[in-house]
Amino acid sequence: MKKATQKAAILLLLLGGFLCQAQETSEVKKALVTARLQLMKGRKNYNPEAGLATYLQLAAQGNAEAMNALGLVYSKGLGVPVNETQGIQWFNRAAEAGYAKGWYNMGTLIKESDPVKAISYFEKGANAGYPTAYAAWGRMLMKGNGVPQNYPQAISVFKQGAENGNAYCNYSLGYLYYKGFGCAQDYSQAVQQFEIAAQKKNSWAMYMLGLCYRNGYGVSIDLEKAKYWLNKSAAMGENPSQKELDDPEAENTNPRQTITISKPIDEVITITEADAPDTFKKVKQASITDNISGSYTGSLFRYDFSGQNIISSTPLEINLHQEEKQLTGEWKETRGDTVAFAAQIHDNAIVFKDSRIDRTEHFYKGRFNTYEFKEAQLQLLQTDESLLIIGNLQLYNIEERENEKPMFIILEKKQSRPVTTASEILSRIVVYPNPFESSFQLSFDLTETTNVTASVHSLSGQLLYTTQWDNLSQGTLSKTISLNALSGYYVLRLNYGQDVKTAILIKK
Repeated sequence: MKKATQKAAILLLLLGGFLCQAQETSEVKKALVTARLQLMKGRKNYNPEAGLATYLQLAAQGNAEAMNALGLVYSKGLGVPVNETQGIQWFNRAAEAGYAKGWYNMGTLIKESDPVKAISYFEKGANAGYPTAYAAWGRMLMKGNGVPQNYPQAISVFKQGAENGNAYCNYSLGYLYYKGFGCAQDYSQAVQQFEIAAQKKNSWAMYMLGLCYRNGYGVSIDLEKAKYWLNKSAAMGENPSQKELDDPEAENTNPRQTITISKPIDEVITITEADAPDTFKKVKQASITDNISGSYTGSLFRYDFSGQNIISSTPLEINLHQEEKQLTGEWKETRGDTVAFAAQIHDNAIVFKDSRIDRTEHFYKGRFNTYEFKEAQLQLLQTDESLLIIGNLQLYNIEERENEKPMFIILEKKQSRPVTTASEILSRIVVYPNPFESSFQLSFDLTETTNVTASVHSLSGQLLYTTQWDNLSQGTLSKTISLNALSGYYVLRLNYGQDVKTAILIKK
């Protein structure tokens, strides 16, 4: 019974006159309502033939609302066989007669078969005074549905729609500010738009407001307000809101601050350290002149859209094979997907070709989304024993038709140890375990008695630890070193006389 009632209400909305003509008499309005009811299955006065006859009679008298209703009758097959061509003809007559929703309905009917023409109809409907047409027009541009994706133009359209009172346009503006698509990423601007749309009963804006309050995006973390908006959205049927309420953890599980304020993202010209930065950095691609084939291990770090918080890290194993400018390989995520990929090395980026991966994340728990590898900007960092690849990776969400969050990648390939010569005093450096949690065992060989200084540095050169061992005897020696530091990559330096040996440390 409830579903039948909902369907009836939808039909009333479809056939109803949102922009009734001012000159309509009460008799005409009554006739229009009666005709709508006669086309609704399940009602006691269901009589599609009579309803159709009323619409045809009123349309012949120049009633634009009746013309629009006939467009819906034929395009949706309400009491008659579906006839989209006839539906479009009636929508067009209604639009030409000044019924703005006719343009919108024509666009809705053909947006799959002729998206370019559909956009022109949505634009006409919007300019004629039907605000919902702005929402449909902007969404096609935002998602690139049958037309080139154009975020800046979508923003312009949504702004016009918002100024004309359309709540979905406010929500969509907020969405683009939230993710930084076609504009500078700005949580504060996003929250403003979500609040306007939420007050107008837009359920998706309520959902996004709930996320902002739960994660501290543009507003201070406030779990009560988060629950309030998520509950209101869930009550209106939005399943993601209920899933968020049921999830014990927010996306931003370890916020760096109670309120995340969007800031411009810095660009790194030259990589000097192998730590994942606390805030996302754009890495400028460096020329790759050496062959980087080999097996790498490391991590992929994902940030929120502002780049101010690390929201997850994924251990990786990657095998690379390079032939001139072509790269092929295997990408393996710990407890995740394993896929083959192909890419080409360009001066300003690594560009992937036909390479995809199925991944899940906070908002898709319980199911996987397919992402396309898009491009990466990488730099190489060489030490005595390791080659590190550090930089950015961009994935593209195929279903949502948009870029994934900012990502930072750190990969390490162990280099072959040089053959020990007779002149070397210190050799065979072994660090175990590596990665380590709080301490590690260091062993090395000495060919003669000497003093050794051990120090640990960030790759930017900051000294974090140092100790000196005097008069160490020749042979194999073992030392335990404790290091209180953040997770990341560090350099161990062993100085003896005028010489130095280095090794990469990985702190869990």
